[in-house]
Order: sequence, then structure tokens, then C-alpha cells
Amino acid sequence: MFAKTRARLTLLNAAVFFVVLVAIGSIVYVQLRAQIYHKLDAALAAQTQPFAPSDEPTYRHEHQRNTPSAAPEPAHGRAARPAADSGIMVLFWDEQGVPHPSSLTDTGHLSFYAKFGAYKSAQQPVTVSIDGHYYRIRSLALSPPLLLSLSPPVPVHRNANSPDAVEPDGANRANPTSFTRVEFVQAIANMDSEQKLLNKLTEWFLIGLGLGGLLTVLASLYLANQALRPIRRSWEQQRQFAADASHELRMPLSIIQANAELMLLHPERTALENSEQISMVLAEAKRMAKLTDQLLLLARTDSGQEELLLCPVRLDQLIRHVVQLFAPLAEMNGIRLVEELAPDVELTGDRDKLQQLFVILIDNSMKHTPASGTIRVALRRRGQQAVVTVEDTGTGIAASDLPHIFDRFYRGDRSRNRGGGSGLGLAIARWIVERHGGTIAAASKPGHGTTMTVRLPAVRAKS
Repeated sequence: MFAKTRARLTLLNAAVFFVVLVAIGSIVYVQLRAQIYHKLDAALAAQTQPFAPSDEPTYRHEHQRNTPSAAPEPAHGRAARPAADSGIMVLFWDEQGVPHPSSLTDTGHLSFYAKFGAYKSAQQPVTVSIDGHYYRIRSLALSPPLLLSLSPPVPVHRNANSPDAVEPDGANRANPTSFTRVEFVQAIANMDSEQKLLNKLTEWFLIGLGLGGLLTVLASLYLANQALRPIRRSWEQQRQFAADASHELRMPLSIIQANAELMLLHPERTALENSEQISMVLAEAKRMAKLTDQLLLLARTDSGQEELLLCPVRLDQLIRHVVQLFAPLAEMNGIRLVEELAPDVELTGDRDKLQQLFVILIDNSMKHTPASGTIRVALRRRGQQAVVTVEDTGTGIAASDLPHIFDRFYRGDRSRNRGGGSGLGLAIARWIVERHGGTIAAASKPGHGTTMTVRLPAVRAKS
């Protein structure tokens, strides 16, 4: 019954935990990557910013020809390049799409830098992989193109046989002061170490996701068991309650049936002759009626339908009334019934339920107290509490049974069942006390008697 429910709860909890785990891991990864990219982009922006279009004419020479005679180099016509960053290279792309590295002594690497041309028109920083290495690229389009004097000059031309390759132009090398019309500027940063860190983080994230998935399943299984524990306990209690109730009702019914059949076997007998059987039938009928009332009361209490009718109650007067009800029975059984009641003790409660409480306690003591025994009922005031004790000199309760005597249908102590008890009285007594905001406790020593102590919130009655 609970296996399917547990499986569903486990899957549901695992799914929730897994989603949360993935969300947290993703947020951490995205934030770390964003920080890395932000740092790189800031460094790249610092390298391209001096070439950004502006209203200043420092970098704008649109009508100058790329010859020494047409463009004598003025003091302000030379591009003031940013301070070099050891981890960043700047590429200048001319109108023919030829790259001009900002610092390059080995012109044999020009073919490699030509591979960055596919990203010169990118409007946002991009991360690319070239020849097994990772680069972060920021491109800046210069419109209109800028006439820049590149120093050291690296005039290049494309190889007709290999369009993707670039070679140094020996003819232009003779003019070191030539100007180049630059359309794009790229700042390029090698980010192998950063990418290695991100890859490692991804690896850790996947490993953590696997381990986290296993932990979420185990945690979900534990939580499912914890959630089902009170439900299972309640279901077991309900099943046990039904079984115990059926057993308690079966006994008086069996006795009634047996006596009725016995009387039918002798129809010639008069009512007087069948008086014993009739008395047993009536006694068991009363017992069954009492048990039924108790079961209905407990059912209403479990469903929250049993409400208290609160009113001012003089507790000393109520207890004295109950003691008087039991006085004839005590005298008949040779039991000494003593009352010690403090006067003017008042509380707010349900008079009928409180009377039922003290009837249960005194009746329980009467059943377990032998002839010549004593039952002492005392009422005292302790601060804002009314303390009621019902003390007897009866058979007592075993220490192993004492913690369970307020459980429904508990039968650990055989003496509890003496006199036809159902095992529901003390359970009802506890409910009455707790609904009034009080506590009930038992102290007992086998062979020496039992003391029931009830503590209830009280106010002093007005004189």
C-alpha cells in the first residue's frame, strides 16, 4: 500500500532536488564564466578604445593618399597606440583585408593571423578555437577608415597562388613612413588557461551532478520515509483500533448469544428460573453500550467533532459529588473512600467531561483495590493550578506497563482488565485533561497501589 506512495514521493523529491542542484550549479558556472569574460573584455576594450571613432581629428585622414609625398607625417597624424598588454595582441585590417600585427618580427606567422579575419566584423566579443587554442576577440569597425602609420611597418600582400596566405611586400618595405588605411581593429587575448578552468569547472559540475543525483535519491527516499511514518503509524493505529474494538464488542455479544441460546433450550423455565442468564445478558448489554459510547467519543475526538462546553466549574463541589456517587459501592466492597478537598477551587471547563474524568479515575481505582483497601481523593491548589490526586492501595501497575496505560486497548497489565474494563477509560481521561490544558500522570508500585495526578489550570472562586 505504501510502496507506491513512497516511490512517487521519492521521485518527486528527487526531481525537485535535482532541478535545484542543476540550477545552483548552472548559476555558479554562468557567474564565473561571466566574470572571466568581463575581465577579458575589459582588457580588450582598453586596447581598442584609442581607435574608436570620435569627433577628434587625430586618427581621421580620409583624403590623404598612402604616399610619403601626399602625407607627410604630422605630429598628430600618428596613431597613439595603447600600452602593450603582454597577453593581448592587436591586429589592424586594411582595405584589402590584410592583417597588420601590432608587434610581429616573424612575418612567417602572418598566415596564422589571417585566420582571425572571419571574426573582424563581429559586433560583440567572441570566443573562438584556432589550431587547438582558445582566443577571445573584440573587433572594432572604423568608419570611415583611419590612416595609421604602423610602426614597425609590416607591409604585406596576398599570395596569388594561396589567397589565404599573406607574405611580406618587399617593395613597400622600402617606405617605412607609409600610411595604411585601416578598416578594422582586433584585440585578441589567448584564454587557454581560462578555458581550461571553465572546462575543469564543467567536469566538476558533471561529476557533482552525478554524485548529487545519487544523494538526492537517497535524501528523497529518507524524506519519503519520514513523511510516510506518521501516516503509516496512524494507519496502523486505526487498524489496531478497529481490531481491538471488534474484539471488545465480540465478547459481550458472544455472552449474550450464549445465554439467549441457553434460555431457548429450556422454554419451559420461568423468568425467575432464568434470572441468572437474564442478568448476564443485561450486564453484557450495558457493557457493550458503554463500550460503544466510548468508541463513538474517541472517534469524535479523532475527527475534531467533540467540542467542550465551557463554563465556570467549582472543582471541589464536582469532585465531592462524584465521591458521593461511589460511596455506596465502596462501602459494599469494604473499601475506605476518603476525600481531602481544598475549598473554593474554580476553573473554566466542561462540567460533564470533568465529571466523566473523575468517574473514570475513581472507578479504575475501585476495580483494582481489594477489600479493606483505601482510596484517597485529594484536591489542592498549587499556584495557578488545581492538583487532583486519586491514590489507592490496590494491586499497582508494573513498571513496564506504566508508560502505556493511557494507550487505547492496552492490555499489558492483566489487572486492568479485571472487572470487564475495555482499556479505553484512561485514554478518554487523558483526552479530557489535555483538552482542558492540563496534564495527567501515573505513579505506581506493584503491590502497594497507584496514584493518578491531574493538573488543571484554575482560578480561585469568588467568595
